[in-house]
Amino acid sequence: MKSKITVKKKLKKNEDVEEHALSLPYLSEEIIFQVLTRVPATYLHDKFRYMCKPWHNLISSTGFIAQNTQQNKSELLVLVPCTMKKVKLNYQVKVLEMDDKTLDFNLTNALLPRTREIRSSCNGLILVNDPNHSRSLCVMNMLTKSSLTLPACPSYCRHEKCAAALGFDQSAEEYKVVHMYADHLGFEIFTLGGSDNAWKKIRGPFKFSHERPYIIGHFKWSDPVSINGQVFHWNVDSNNYIVSMDISDEIPRKTVLPIHHGRNMHRFKFLEMGGKLALLYYVSNIQIDVWILEDFLGQNWMKTHRIMAEEVKCTIKSCLPDFSKLFAVAALRNGEVLIFRHRKNEYTSVYSCLYDIRRREMKMTKNMIIKKGRKFIHHRSSLIQWKNEEVTAKRLASLTSP
Repeated sequence: MKSKITVKKKLKKNEDVEEHALSLPYLSEEIIFQVLTRVPATYLHDKFRYMCKPWHNLISSTGFIAQNTQQNKSELLVLVPCTMKKVKLNYQVKVLEMDDKTLDFNLTNALLPRTREIRSSCNGLILVNDPNHSRSLCVMNMLTKSSLTLPACPSYCRHEKCAAALGFDQSAEEYKVVHMYADHLGFEIFTLGGSDNAWKKIRGPFKFSHERPYIIGHFKWSDPVSINGQVFHWNVDSNNYIVSMDISDEIPRKTVLPIHHGRNMHRFKFLEMGGKLALLYYVSNIQIDVWILEDFLGQNWMKTHRIMAEEVKCTIKSCLPDFSKLFAVAALRNGEVLIFRHRKNEYTSVYSCLYDIRRREMKMTKNMIIKKGRKFIHHRSSLIQWKNEEVTAKRLASLTSP
């Protein structure tokens, strides 16, 4: 009997200590707010919000979610193609994180089952091909599992050979999905939570079909390079320009390329680097130039880096790879590290390479064989969630607007 009373006293004492620790009376609410916003969204969602009611209410508030989203570290989603019986092409989603101490990375499985193709990411929301409706797209949060299925677009596209992306219009505080539809002459735009719940069409960059810079039947639109979810850029196989759009004004325009001599579209690669559009120009098998679009509206480019084979420090004793066989796939650490896949030919990859621009150091690794078809998408986790599909544009915007 005495032992039972002792155990109860200990349990009661532990509960009092836990309650005292959670209330943190010696810290102001503002300090607790600022501390918790710096905690990764995954821990907040899985553990911290269950600690006590005040923390749950705080973590669920719109102001907290907006600030935490901005604080969360950007990570790279790696989409690995896989096939399942009686199902079209699916992807296994992994998360790539750079090792802060070394020029290396770790791969972990994302909190997402095998899914249809992820098209883009913005403020913790991802745009995916809806697994249940081949003609529909879906916006969802990988962490909170909130989802919203968009109505089928007017072009009745099956979303197999098209371009689509999710962005956030800061001026109107609205999320928009931009879709280049099947005839390649125009765009379809859907505003999440819009009053009419319908797609609208706008004229594309080419007034007539003969103006297209690519060969019809031999060109497939790819999902655009997204710059902060605000400006999209599409490569259209032109030696002179790419097609761009600021989702605030929804006007497609041609962005002239910075290279004026010896241009070859097959030597270009476009990436997001540090919140700006980067063009990697493969000058030769020993030189790669990096151009940054410093001013989108003014179309001002600046050559910021020149990667020369003779200046690169390689971490292995063997010779550097032929630069013409290095295919850039993504940039990390705010644009300081480039990821390349080394390819024997168009379909065969041998290993991946990491290049530190500041240190001019290259490391080759076989931790990840980057085969053709893999996609890399920058993603920032967030706590955005909604209970049903009756979500308004204001509600979504309030959750992510600082």
